[in-house]
Amino acid sequence: MRFTDTLPTPSAEALAHSEQLAQRIRAAIERNAGSISFHDFMQMALYEPGLGYYVAGLRKIGQAGDFITAPEISPLFSQCLANQCAQVLTELGGGDMLELGAGSGIMAADMLAHLENIGCLPDHYLILDLSPELRDRQRQTLQQHVPHLLARVVWLDRLPATPLRGVIVGNEVLDAMPVELFTVTNGVPFPVDVTIADQGFAFTPHPNPSPSRGEGLREKLPSAVQKLLLPSPLEGEGLG
Repeated sequence: MRFTDTLPTPSAEALAHSEQLAQRIRAAIERNAGSISFHDFMQMALYEPGLGYYVAGLRKIGQAGDFITAPEISPLFSQCLANQCAQVLTELGGGDMLELGAGSGIMAADMLAHLENIGCLPDHYLILDLSPELRDRQRQTLQQHVPHLLARVVWLDRLPATPLRGVIVGNEVLDAMPVELFTVTNGVPFPVDVTIADQGFAFTPHPNPSPSRGEGLREKLPSAVQKLLLPSPLEGEGLG
């Protein structure tokens, strides 16, 4: 495999798709008096119906996609993780497993196969994934590799309403979860918003601390992290 330090040039179709999404985000910013939260920007970029990165129907994972994760290369990663899950399930006397963002479904298939081999299957294997295209791939993968275990798999649209008794796993999923972004000025955390810029979008600190978007943020963080919260204004920093 040949690696380069440059990104491939997007096709005309991909550029047109990107511009459609950018227009949708710009419209949301204009409707909201010129800015939206970074959380809402990330939510739209990833999950805007029909346009977001994870819901637009294009292949993301594997040789034909944009990236490859460890479970796609070898079952060893999934088997090692399954061994740890088996320890927890054994201590609990059974339970469920919940995977956040199951990708192509290969990690779920390999983990279930290994847990069956060592006699420690979960009662249910829950998958929380918002991408219709990835859900279809996950079902196909599980049907191909462990069809007899497919009845144990349940797809969710949101976190379970009742407490989970079991194990939660996730591989390379945090970057797919919309988050709030903050900047700290004179020791005070301010939420960061996204505005329209000449060349795309830009960061701008929210003019006031927002109770609903991070009040008590400093106190909630470990002391070692609190010391890293130095003033870092982001006014005008571009998003491209």
